[in-house]
Amino acid sequence: MDFVERRRHARYRYEVSVEVRVDNEPDSRHGTLADICLGGCYVSLVSPLPAGTSVQLSFQVQESSTVLSGKTVTSLPGSGMGIEFTGPADGDDASRLQTLIHLLEAEIAGDARILK
Repeated sequence: MDFVERRRHARYRYEVSVEVRVDNEPDSRHGTLADICLGGCYVSLVSPLPAGTSVQLSFQVQESSTVLSGKTVTSLPGSGMGIEFTGPADGDDASRLQTLIHLLEAEIAGDARILK
């Protein structure tokens, strides 16, 4: 059986601490953002949330806090979860995500950080 790539955007390694908050819940979980693209990310977390859970992700981009909305699309206990972005919290966060992706793309020339 051949593997079919469904992603619309290239993924980039970007390891940084991330706070994951379920919509309308006060508690949060902490994990590590493992990779990111314009469409989503993968969060390493021992006890990931079930697929279909709406979440808010908070992490640092160039010393600024960024908050993005998403929905879990995969959940692998003991490993982590794939999250599809559903929208930025505000225009500044969308701009920071775009800036981050451009910075990671620029690093590819000297460092093979793109994930195939």
